[in-house]
Amino acid sequence: MKIIDFNKIKSLNLSAEEMYRWTADVWKLQDTFVLPAKTKMWQGDSGRYITMPCILPQYDIAGVKFICRNVDDADGLPARNSNIMLQNCSKHGLLAVMDGTYITSMRTGANAAYNAITFSKSTPQTLAVYGLGLAARAFMFFYSAVYKQPITVKVLRYKNQAELFIEEFKSNELLNFQICDSLEELFCSDIVVSCVSFARKELCDISVYPEGCTVIPVHTSGFQNCDLAFDKVVVDDIEHVKGYRYFDEFQNKMLRITDVANKKVKGRDNDWQRMVVYDGGIALHDLYFAMKILEKVGEDCTQIPMSYPEERFWI
Repeated sequence: MKIIDFNKIKSLNLSAEEMYRWTADVWKLQDTFVLPAKTKMWQGDSGRYITMPCILPQYDIAGVKFICRNVDDADGLPARNSNIMLQNCSKHGLLAVMDGTYITSMRTGANAAYNAITFSKSTPQTLAVYGLGLAARAFMFFYSAVYKQPITVKVLRYKNQAELFIEEFKSNELLNFQICDSLEELFCSDIVVSCVSFARKELCDISVYPEGCTVIPVHTSGFQNCDLAFDKVVVDDIEHVKGYRYFDEFQNKMLRITDVANKKVKGRDNDWQRMVVYDGGIALHDLYFAMKILEKVGEDCTQIPMSYPEERFWI
């Protein structure tokens, strides 16, 4: 069994363009994979454990991602971490146990960038990024690598986070940055990418969002009023959104990302529609990324022996 840790994955120096292609591949293949809904177990007010299984039959790969979010940060380390187990469908025994933290951040950023590019109006002028932590940096890593048109990136003034974010990406000459002093100013944009992890209520009145805007709540909360008012609601997987507050009301205008990717339905009909895209993260991307990384690592990793029963009746 192979052990592939965070540092090993990071040392591969995977390009934004390659991981973005993996993301696009998954959306085209989604209906050929087996995807049960994730299960959540809560620990206190904010701690939780999430189990995300799936099977990629045509690749003979099955696996599960296990996510832990601590109630409180411990020793300044990230509160959220995850691990992934992979094995073949056709034979027993684990292929690999690998870090899921790197994969989670990268597939999340790649998905947000994919949705911002796929569902935005034809010539977006402004892009709002709210919550300037790791998820926002991952998003901008992909978006700035793939989208090759000039755009104004709007960020919210908070401590020194806006300045640090701008410093990280200012070398890209296609990006022009603007610091805003209110959510209303920030969210009046053609594309809104929210990377805040939690919101107790809707973040802005619906009147703030302009015609033709695309709202992408990476962690899903804070934009429920968009579900009713916007023209289309785009989702990653129906089973994963059935518990949303307004599911019964918005399902008649709901699209799946995979159906748009496969040209079964149109995404945006015109530049005046307002759209909200819910892509909270499904295991298909995690397992597909893990499979590709396993291929790249090959034998160059830590390996440990695992014993399994050699007889059917071993008791």
